[in-house]
Amino acid sequence: MKKWMIIGTAVSLMFLFGCQNDQKEVQSTKVEEKTKAKEDNSKEKAKSVFTRKDRQIAKEKAEKFIVLLTEFHGRSVFSDEDNNKVHKELSQKARKQKLIHPESAFANPQYTLFVERTKENSKLILRRDRFQLGDNFREIYYTYLDVHELNLPISYISAKGVKHDSVIRFVKTTDGEIYILDAPMLNSVDLEKKDEDAYYDEYNRKEIEQEVKEELNIQ
Repeated sequence: MKKWMIIGTAVSLMFLFGCQNDQKEVQSTKVEEKTKAKEDNSKEKAKSVFTRKDRQIAKEKAEKFIVLLTEFHGRSVFSDEDNNKVHKELSQKARKQKLIHPESAFANPQYTLFVERTKENSKLILRRDRFQLGDNFREIYYTYLDVHELNLPISYISAKGVKHDSVIRFVKTTDGEIYILDAPMLNSVDLEKKDEDAYYDEYNRKEIEQEVKEELNIQ
């Protein structure tokens, strides 16, 4: 009798592990790996919130974002007036196309790696052939914020021929809108840093989570 009970238990465990391996998992943050303890409902919350259609929209917005940047190829940012004009136009066009999150903002064009400087001028080098988008998305679940982020690799060859690897970070708002939160030339909320803050500050963890969710209105 005991022998059959042992065999039955082994089969059950094999079946259980097999089912778990079939489930699509979302990559968690590094900070989560630092602790062995997890909330009982963490696996439920970690299920993907980005659908296949969301990923398609994200890819399209990433491509449109690159097209937008290349519209400014060759523009001078030598003077403060020219620089401010470029910055204003970038922001207006990106928001009109609903590409970037309302809480995201373009960095000062003069101080980005996209500038080629000479004694007479400083101009933006934003050619399409210098950008390359990756193919594979990675969804990250920030455990201590209870929010998700979708990443897509992007690389850029600078005017000096140096390859710079980065990512475009997407979020999904509570109304289902997909936005670029962060990307080359953009500044925004660093969710990974906020998640680490919440991890180390257990006393204010809920407050940090609520603050991020309300500020970004994200899932």
